[in-house]
Amino acid sequence: MRVVLTCLPFYSHLVPVVLPVARALRRAGHEVAVATAPGMASEVTAAGIEHLALPNVLTLAQLLDRPDVATSPGMPGDPAGSARAATARAESGPLAAAFAGPLAGVFARDLIRACEFWTPDLIVRECNEFGGHLAAERLGVRQAVLDIAPGSTATLPSVRDALNGQRVELGLAEVDDPWYPNRTFVAGFVPPGWYPADPPRCYRLGEPDGVLDGSLDLPADRPLVVAGLGSVAATVVPESPELLELLITALGRLPVTAVVGLGSDARRWPGSRPDNVRLLEFAPQRLLLESAELFVSHGGFGGVAEAVRTGTPMVVLPLFSDQPYNAERVAALGLGVRLDPAGLDPEVLADACAKVLDDQAYRRNSAAMSRRALGCPGLETLAEDLFAHHR
Repeated sequence: MRVVLTCLPFYSHLVPVVLPVARALRRAGHEVAVATAPGMASEVTAAGIEHLALPNVLTLAQLLDRPDVATSPGMPGDPAGSARAATARAESGPLAAAFAGPLAGVFARDLIRACEFWTPDLIVRECNEFGGHLAAERLGVRQAVLDIAPGSTATLPSVRDALNGQRVELGLAEVDDPWYPNRTFVAGFVPPGWYPADPPRCYRLGEPDGVLDGSLDLPADRPLVVAGLGSVAATVVPESPELLELLITALGRLPVTAVVGLGSDARRWPGSRPDNVRLLEFAPQRLLLESAELFVSHGGFGGVAEAVRTGTPMVVLPLFSDQPYNAERVAALGLGVRLDPAGLDPEVLADACAKVLDDQAYRRNSAAMSRRALGCPGLETLAEDLFAHHR
């Protein structure tokens, strides 16, 4: 079987799920390529996977160089100011519609051209990437979905018109059913209990690769806290440095050892540097969560899914897209606490972290959810199921 996996050009979409699935398919003997922007070549080729570079697909940083994107609602240049931008970012519909409209059309056209030379039997897209859906429809190829953001399903009605506009331009009939893009094989990566209703078939992501750097010298006499705001916030959330400073200050007040991923050169960090907080450009998050007692994050699904797998309680500060949904699920399932970043101060954040660390109910609930995750089949089974789906 020849499989093309499609992914928006975001590290947090590509590396935690799409590339592990690509490697599992290749181990099963299938021919595999990942189609995404040229700017993601280093990540794809480092994983040993063939890269179908789509020449007109831009990374987020490149998109923000375009005035029409940078000044749209929720983006850093929103002319209505930071208050409306924050509100727009918290509503996943507008962002999803942007990726289901002309950007999806560009992706689909590039992919259709690439498939003239790399003919797939199956196109597997991550759920936020709609160009693969359009291309599969146009080419008459079977398709499947990797549900890397369960909250995004709720936005499908809001993107129907944008998708239909692209369907018409590609010579496809419009579709009235808003759920049509997901009416195929869908693979989830958290336990079925994460979903309020109608869970897809769920699979377990593998253990993290790599070796933990011993030079971190993390003491054993206090809880380990892992924290960060992910790989996208620094680009689209102008106030992220202030939020990082608040987070670092709060953790510095607690009897913990914290490792904070800044997303930028730690040597140039202009803010606080408490003795008990290690500042890194990129924290080895997946490795550290194996032994952490608390995870403080923006609620990106990749990190949340890892914390679910490792049974690590959470404090979540949602910023945009599906993160509010993820934070709500964390709170509803008793896995941690949700806080509103707007107006947050270090004392409130420190108190929330202390509460989750001290209350064993969060630890027990997280451990129970981890056991459910470990009960899901692995990616080898997903590869088998995708092969069966394509036949």
